[in-house]
Amino acid sequence: MSGSEPQSQSQMQELDPAQEGHVEPGIGGQALEKRDLLLLGVGQAAKALLAFLRSGKAEEYGLQFQTIYGTSRNLSKAAALSEMGVEPIIFEAPLQFESSDKFDSGDDKTFNRLSEVAANACVLVSFPPDGVSDRMLSLCAKKAHRIVYISSTGVYGKTQGVIDENSPVDKGEESSHLRLEAEEIWHRMGAIVLRAPGLYDFSYGLHLRLLSGQYRLPGDGSNYVSRIHLEDLSRLIVASFARAQPGSTYVVGDLKPSTHIEVVKWLCAELKLPMPEKQPLSEANPTLRGNRQVNARKILSDLQVSLRFPTYVEGFSDCLQQARLAGRESFS
Repeated sequence: MSGSEPQSQSQMQELDPAQEGHVEPGIGGQALEKRDLLLLGVGQAAKALLAFLRSGKAEEYGLQFQTIYGTSRNLSKAAALSEMGVEPIIFEAPLQFESSDKFDSGDDKTFNRLSEVAANACVLVSFPPDGVSDRMLSLCAKKAHRIVYISSTGVYGKTQGVIDENSPVDKGEESSHLRLEAEEIWHRMGAIVLRAPGLYDFSYGLHLRLLSGQYRLPGDGSNYVSRIHLEDLSRLIVASFARAQPGSTYVVGDLKPSTHIEVVKWLCAELKLPMPEKQPLSEANPTLRGNRQVNARKILSDLQVSLRFPTYVEGFSDCLQQARLAGRESFS
């Protein structure tokens, strides 16, 4: 198995506040800016952000969100969004383009509603690219205050070793094409792009796959993988809304990229599970075949953020503790 050894970590900088949002005193007397929030896609990242906002932690960055809107393609999900405190905006079919570059909004009520909601709001884009929706929805967000687009470190494809903001993307990797195209579309709108590695929290991640018996160790487990706890991703999203330069791109991750086998051994010991079977690397999910170590120190320095879970040990320890407190027998 080949791969680069870890290289030295890199460094840093800082930024700007508000325009038309309502501002009032916040924590420690700092100005507290109030804005609406539009979630384009309400998946794992958006749900984690909602939990982060409910905790009041966004106020540490001088932000407070008023009305929160969220999109779905499924009318049946409207009630679930409402229960989460999100005002649903439903579009059951993709809006159509006249051509590959021009969208005819006409009197489309959904398009006009999204444009109205996005104006002067913070917008989080976290749905997977499909080659159409990004082009349409980016036009709705023309007048947004700030846009954060959640991308993937998958854009580095077969690139191995330490990855940071200066690393070239792998344009030859077919699976990267749609993601890179979406990044470019949102960049033209001034979006801050966050390239994220594997995500996890109490309800989602490797610990649950091990418990279900569905996980197979990719290859001999010696490839490196980076990850970030969803609460820390939420922290970086809010900090990006508050402090990041529009149009910037960052890689995100925790401070301890580790081999698959290191993390799996630790979790199996904590969960009192046998080690999982191995599978050929070529048969593993493409997201598990990489051999990359994300160096995310630049975003932490630029946006003045400290991670709550700087390594998988703190992150998964918290996941297991939450499960035990919830009385899950498989975690005890």
